[in-house]
Amino acid sequence: MPIIKSIYWDQPDDDVLVYLFPFKDVTTGSVLTVHDSQEAYFFKNGSLCDKFTSGRHVLSSANIPILNKIINLPSGGESTFKANVWFVSKIEKRNLLWGAGGLRIIDPYFQIPLKISARGQYGVRIKDGGMFLLKFVGTQKIIFMDTIYDQFRIDVIEAFKVTLAKFMKDHGVNINELGCEYQSLARAVALELEKAFSEYGVELLNLNIEDISFDENDNGYRTVMEGIAERVKLQKLGVDYLQQKQIDIAQTVAGNQGAGVFMGAGMGIGIGQQMGMAVGNAMNQSQVVPPPPAPSAHAYYVAKDGQTTGPFNYTVIRQMVMCGDLTPSTYVYRVGGSEWVKADADSEIAAIFSSIAPPPPPTNAD
Repeated sequence: MPIIKSIYWDQPDDDVLVYLFPFKDVTTGSVLTVHDSQEAYFFKNGSLCDKFTSGRHVLSSANIPILNKIINLPSGGESTFKANVWFVSKIEKRNLLWGAGGLRIIDPYFQIPLKISARGQYGVRIKDGGMFLLKFVGTQKIIFMDTIYDQFRIDVIEAFKVTLAKFMKDHGVNINELGCEYQSLARAVALELEKAFSEYGVELLNLNIEDISFDENDNGYRTVMEGIAERVKLQKLGVDYLQQKQIDIAQTVAGNQGAGVFMGAGMGIGIGQQMGMAVGNAMNQSQVVPPPPAPSAHAYYVAKDGQTTGPFNYTVIRQMVMCGDLTPSTYVYRVGGSEWVKADADSEIAAIFSSIAPPPPPTNAD
């Protein structure tokens, strides 16, 4: 078998990460050439012995001290020893694609499962060649970038899935707002993923998210979107979710004319309060909702779009005023009354209009 005097690796392309030099018989005095983007490692019987960075190295017992101790190289003259010589590429490889479809996450606010798809890119670089050879390469003679892609594909997807719901909860972000948070979310995913890569001596580079999409035909998606729209509406009106549920139930019961006007009003308020407490517990509401004003015992019919609606109790009438569905010029009929009148002509409804804060004064043009 020929004695090897020159050891080197001309890397054919960027996709080849690791190369095993084909000969084991190495002689002291041989020249080891390591390019700027490479590192070389000597192994003896599966154990890592020495590492060489870029440069031209004349092998001797002086510059391979660990290997020298293992095989007892003589102090003078040339000596042949057997060792596996591995070359590792340190070139950064970017624009690796990742993507996943059909994932399911739980919306952190509404606790509803959602179907999502996501895609993006990331880059890698071998940071610790010795660890990479020991834990990743094994007995393979050559490693391509596709091998890393296949190895870490599931890790990338799992890190994204785990991080997304937590990020939304911690930052108060809903699915409509995620498009503005891709960079922050990508950093959070990268932090979650770095441990999995570093265990193999690989450094994760520039992970990014290009798109997150939801299945718009999914019932969960539609429910969450409706919930988001309701929250926005209530925030603009200054009404919280608990109050709205009380109002909705009160309106439903009060609208049941067969139950009686006064019974409907009383049941609407009572059931609304009970349901409000249940909803409050389910939604983990920490704030105490102040009690509403004492309701009137009267109920009203309301003329709307040429039709008679109601009867509605005081709580519902007040909410209609707040929402703008009942204006001072809307005609109302008090149950037990004798005629239709404009809303501001009824003393109790007029008091509601009076309690509403006026619009801000006009700005001074000067």
